[in-house]
Amino acid sequence: MTSDQATTQAPPVEVGYERMTRHSAASRVTAGDTRGYKLRRALLAADVAVLVVAFLAVETSGGFDGGSGRSVLFDLAILVIATPLWVFLSHLHGLYHVDSRSADHRTADEVAPILQMTTLWSWGVLLLQWATDVRSVPLPQLLLFWATTFALLLLFRAGVRTWARHRSWYLQNALAIGHYSEVSVLADRVLRHPEYRINLAACLELSGSGVAPKGAGVSNLERVGTLGAVPLISGEADVTQVVKDLDVDRVMLAPSVGGLGARSSVLAELGELDVHLDLVPGWGETLGSRLELNQMEGLPLLTLPPARLSRSSLFVKRMLDVTLSGVGIVLLSPMLALCALAIRLDSPGPAVFRQVRIGSAGHRFHILKFRSMRIDAEQLKGDVANLALHGASLDQGVFKVVDDPRITRVGRYLRRFSMDELPQLLNVLRGEMSLVGPRPLPETEHDRVEGRLRRRAELKPGVTGLWQVHGRSDIPFRGMMDLDYLYVTNWSLWQDMKLLARTVGVVVRGRGAY
Repeated sequence: MTSDQATTQAPPVEVGYERMTRHSAASRVTAGDTRGYKLRRALLAADVAVLVVAFLAVETSGGFDGGSGRSVLFDLAILVIATPLWVFLSHLHGLYHVDSRSADHRTADEVAPILQMTTLWSWGVLLLQWATDVRSVPLPQLLLFWATTFALLLLFRAGVRTWARHRSWYLQNALAIGHYSEVSVLADRVLRHPEYRINLAACLELSGSGVAPKGAGVSNLERVGTLGAVPLISGEADVTQVVKDLDVDRVMLAPSVGGLGARSSVLAELGELDVHLDLVPGWGETLGSRLELNQMEGLPLLTLPPARLSRSSLFVKRMLDVTLSGVGIVLLSPMLALCALAIRLDSPGPAVFRQVRIGSAGHRFHILKFRSMRIDAEQLKGDVANLALHGASLDQGVFKVVDDPRITRVGRYLRRFSMDELPQLLNVLRGEMSLVGPRPLPETEHDRVEGRLRRRAELKPGVTGLWQVHGRSDIPFRGMMDLDYLYVTNWSLWQDMKLLARTVGVVVRGRGAY
């Protein structure tokens, strides 16, 4: 392949979202982190705006320093102190830098640290007034500031990220490096999530050691195919030169890249280019995020805690399920009644559909869903098998059909916003399911789960879970089971809260709901 040919093939290709003009390397504000540089400042502006709005809300209700001796200067002093303190705490929690490092970061991931910081700030004010006895801040005013700040921070930050994802500077060019099987998995996951705004410029399958003489860039590589819309190039090249040729911001490095010495050299050289490095471990689908980074006299150690859940953890999880499902049933009861009425008026048959599913420890139970299909849908299953999302056979994974002709008019709307799942709150209240957990499978699909993946049955099945917020039905069956396994072996209460918050955004977007 000639150099001219390589030049025409090397530029980044579109991966499923509107093409946006890329910045040139010479015009970057800071090399390799244009996204982070601008987004950090936008988030900072949003935080300051929230503090001002919360301050004005308190002022209109009487001010921090209420009563006849009210002092506006005192109120302003609180705002002046709160603003840099908030920025400092946010920096300590990494709330201005995590978007650059994690493509999958969402505002829902910040619920815990923002709640923690707003609470610490409020208690800090109470402690300060107790220690100094300068003036008294009424508790209702402090609670108003706390609640307003917490709610608006989540809202404003979500708005900033939505706005940023439509800016050209948010787009990151990426390069995946590794064996074909590794880069194909990476390409599949990136293409499945256009909201990450990662433009996979190419997948590089290195030959030999993967390290070539300096200057061996794109022109030394051969285009051997594509992965989706992403060029697959192969050969022995200077990785740093390829990164420069393709104007890459993020490099995803698979574990098969070179020997230890060669890989260390590549990492050091890429680090000097100030690009984001994602190192994909070979055991990622087995261990997940349980690893803890420690050290012994400067020697880094990855510690793997036990994967078993304690009785206290299971008790806390159950209490969360009972509380939230009970409140949800009460608050959503008018909507549940309207859905049931609409289903009965739209098509003949019961409003609620019951099906046997397999729960924890092989326990069988009837899952409850609002009926979204014709009453003869099960008899017609074979007629639509050729339309199945992940294969034409009834034996391949979770059976899902895009634009299934068996779905009713009301059912299509219910599925679009996942309202057909709401009756499962009763399953949760009865103890058959959890709000968050592995998805309950029909017996035929449950029997195909083998090996370590059987551990998914150690926890009660959930209304939502890890794969529901990472692609839903677009994920192949094996990928779903891997995510369920990771959920069970990496469970934490905060992870459940984060997944519940993320579920709201996933339901609103509606992608993967069939």
